[in-house]
Amino acid sequence: MVYLKDYKYFVKTYGCQANEYDSELIASILEKLGAEAVDNESDADIVVFNTCAVRKNAENKFYGRLGALKKIKNEKKDMIVIVAGCLAQKDYLKISSIDHVDVVLGTHRISALPQILQEIKYSRKKIVDVDFTGRTEPDVPARRLSKFSAYIPIMFGCDYYCTFCIVPFTRGKMQSRSREEILKEVKNLDEKGYKEIIYLGQTVNAYGIDNKFQYDFADLLEETVSLVKNIRWIRFTSPYPTNFNQKQIEVISKYSKIAKHIHLPLQSGNNEILRKMARRYTVEQFLDVISQFREKNEYIGLSTDIIVGFPTETEEQFYDTLSVVEKVRFDQAFMFAYSEREGTKAANYEGAIPYRERLKRLYKLIEVQNKITEEKNREYVGKIVEILVEGSTDKNPLMWEGRTETNKIVVFNKPNKDISGKFAKVKINNSFLWGLEGELMEVEGD
Repeated sequence: MVYLKDYKYFVKTYGCQANEYDSELIASILEKLGAEAVDNESDADIVVFNTCAVRKNAENKFYGRLGALKKIKNEKKDMIVIVAGCLAQKDYLKISSIDHVDVVLGTHRISALPQILQEIKYSRKKIVDVDFTGRTEPDVPARRLSKFSAYIPIMFGCDYYCTFCIVPFTRGKMQSRSREEILKEVKNLDEKGYKEIIYLGQTVNAYGIDNKFQYDFADLLEETVSLVKNIRWIRFTSPYPTNFNQKQIEVISKYSKIAKHIHLPLQSGNNEILRKMARRYTVEQFLDVISQFREKNEYIGLSTDIIVGFPTETEEQFYDTLSVVEKVRFDQAFMFAYSEREGTKAANYEGAIPYRERLKRLYKLIEVQNKITEEKNREYVGKIVEILVEGSTDKNPLMWEGRTETNKIVVFNKPNKDISGKFAKVKINNSFLWGLEGELMEVEGD
């Protein structure tokens, strides 16, 4: 096996939590081989870009940074440049044609990284390793960037093929991990004192469907609750609306260890557009799921994803989406103007909405949702909330931050000692669009 003593590595991650977990696996493999992490490309001997193909913006950022790396690579001839992730899977031919890229690594082939590095270290021959048959997990634990919160994928891939989404083509068919693998990882994190885990899946509550529901998402959540001692919050993302059944809703609502925050993608508030998106639910079914959760959980936090300007969307259909947003009153929404992604069905649809009109609709949606978010955040003023402290804020080291069970960001004055990874109570004095500001009242264990 290749040994990378005295090698420095740098990993840059684009995209979702699944990519963040994959980056942790890549880092773990490199460190097992002897490499050491650094904070920028210029100090690294191995540079890994773990890419995203879902949005054009992330793709453009990657290509810009990859282009800037060429000058550094020309000065450091022995540098190994690896492009991994969803864009590597989708555009492997294009990326492999770029001179200063040494390795193109598909989403299913992370486990092959030691062998790839062995070969390239001695041959310096460009390697393209992309596979579409299924993912094999590396035999190393992920190198966790946090010491108290951890992502755990419970499934890979997606079988839903929404017409706007490239993920099924880059992550492959849905593949549930075994109960034993998942719970072993959970137990290990619990024994290390982790406070929070986040179960990951493209349609996370479809877990077990490929095993004919012999052991499903509700079973996994319930068993996780009974297994953990130190872990206080069990989160998950992203569920699919019509995968929620009565059993899942009951289990999520029943246990205090399951955080009361649901990120439930709406995408559109019009049934005709949902049909063209190949979403497998109606607006009415979506609202019914929301209603069931709110009946059992008065203070549940709700967030969503919405796309406006989808091909053929009329102004009236757009206003249907606004109507649903105003009715549900999400705590937060991730809102996008439709962006064509090569390889998806919708990219070939007729009736494209002019880009300026897409932006106009997006700005209107943002205006409506921002008002709702500000109103909902104001409801917290004067209350004492519990948060999991994450550490100092990026913008101001004199301010610290954490998140509530409902996923609200809370900032407060820097404490007199490091309390990151601890639960604390904060009295909320101010609210803003981005979150809440308060006064530290109590730290668990003090």
